Amino acid sequence: MESPATPSKERVGYEVPDDPCLVLSAATRSRLGMKKARRFDPACVWSNDPGSAPPLKIRDVKVFYEAGPAGTNSTNSYAKVNFARKKKNDFRQPSEFGGAPSVKRAMKQVGSAKAGEHFDEGYYVYYVYKIVDHQEGEGKAVLRKGNVIVTIIARGADVPTRRMSDGIPIGDAVVQAMIDAVAAEVVAAIR
Repeated sequence: MESPATPSKERVGYEVPDDPCLVLSAATRSRLGMKKARRFDPACVWSNDPGSAPPLKIRDVKVFYEAGPAGTNSTNSYAKVNFARKKKNDFRQPSEFGGAPSVKRAMKQVGSAKAGEHFDEGYYVYYVYKIVDHQEGEGKAVLRKGNVIVTIIARGADVPTRRMSDGIPIGDAVVQAMIDAVAAEVVAAIR
């Protein structure tokens, strides 16, 4: 009598980078002025140095890869369900600190990455969030490539004085340009 097949321990489909802080090239980081990278397992956040004298330009880019629950085989169908759940939630309220997004749409292209060629599906939301008396503009692009979901978040504010409460959230166009600048490298890191 033959024994039943043993499930494979290998992940099905694409894999994510071991260290998301290594996905952006030095040229891309330099173009965006993002000199500092901080690892927040499993994400990476790159930040600019706004300086110490006004006006301050505060900018961050965060990248987060998901390939299913740890220790399990992640499938395209699991990723599709997870992607749909994220989209539904983000279209309602993408942050506990912000209200409903002022911009929300499906994405057919982000930077030079195109749907159907570099990723399967994607969406984008932009909103302003407030923590205490400080406001920032934030955009979030969520892309699915097979069994992997990658989230790219760009955010920031322009602060004309030394008081953060005087900050002006960066707009949708600035956020989109930041996301476009990193998207091709972020998607290409999925293997």
